[in-house]
Amino acid sequence: MFLSPMWLWALLVVPVLIGCAVVWERQRGQAARAFADSRVMAVGPDSTARLYRRIALGLAILAAAMGPIALARPAMDTTEEKRQGAVMLAIDTSESMKKTDLQPNRLDAAKEAANRFLDAAPDESLIGLVTFNDRAVVRVAPTLDRPAVRAALDTMEIREGTALGSAVVAGLGSLAGAGVLDPLPATPQQSAGRMLILTDGAGNVGITPEEATQRARDKRVPLYTVMLGNDPGRPDRPAPPVTLASMATQTGGVFAQTTSTEDLVRIFEDIGGALTQVPTVRQLTVLAPLIALLCLAGAGGLMLLARRRPIATGPGAGSGVLSPLR
Repeated sequence: MFLSPMWLWALLVVPVLIGCAVVWERQRGQAARAFADSRVMAVGPDSTARLYRRIALGLAILAAAMGPIALARPAMDTTEEKRQGAVMLAIDTSESMKKTDLQPNRLDAAKEAANRFLDAAPDESLIGLVTFNDRAVVRVAPTLDRPAVRAALDTMEIREGTALGSAVVAGLGSLAGAGVLDPLPATPQQSAGRMLILTDGAGNVGITPEEATQRARDKRVPLYTVMLGNDPGRPDRPAPPVTLASMATQTGGVFAQTTSTEDLVRIFEDIGGALTQVPTVRQLTVLAPLIALLCLAGAGGLMLLARRRPIATGPGAGSGVLSPLR
């Protein structure tokens, strides 16, 4: 494959060079025969020298072709096995996250913990962000670009609603898009994809937490759930701690109900990476100038050999001596 294939159009100059070389060779032979009598004096090199010269010319044209190829940036798709994990941060941005039982408030405590996680996460780990209120939005797909995630954390908007289940499904889609769930791991502990959910409620709109939990189980993705504050939830539904604990235990994750930012940060220590096949593009551009240099060196060597060959003559061609007149 080529990263800049438009430069390959320049290879059209190669047949032009070949045509010029053929014309030049013919004109050179005609000129020699026009000004010399092959019966009495040399008219050119012997057959071996001519072969050397033609091969050298071909190598020079090949070296010229390496220029457009280098500009086209040849590359090769490959995969490498790396210990690379992907973590989707899912942060609740509902109105109740303004409460101040965590200082300065629940949402700022979640932001601070997320930023500390970004500081502590291994450099090779992909981090993404999904926020949820009345809907779930993937703010940043799993990436190594930490500043992009921090910028998204600083621009979260608060609205009514807690689409917890939708956030889980959106996060699973992002992990799949990052390639860390292919192939499907045998167990959640072997998964290279994780989700960390920071919320103060159990979800009241969108996909149900139970359905989202089942999808996470099918993908072998552990859910790490953190209950912010102590809201009792709705009387007609299970309490938020019960729902969040169930999501974590059913998927192989960890549940925590924290009352301090310090406790919130400790949960990140359980999130790691796993060996996964990472697609990469290996550039081969450096090979083009290397091949060009080798071709030019070979052409130069053959031209030296051609110059040292004996001069061919007319009837005694190849003997290295002049033929007598008859």
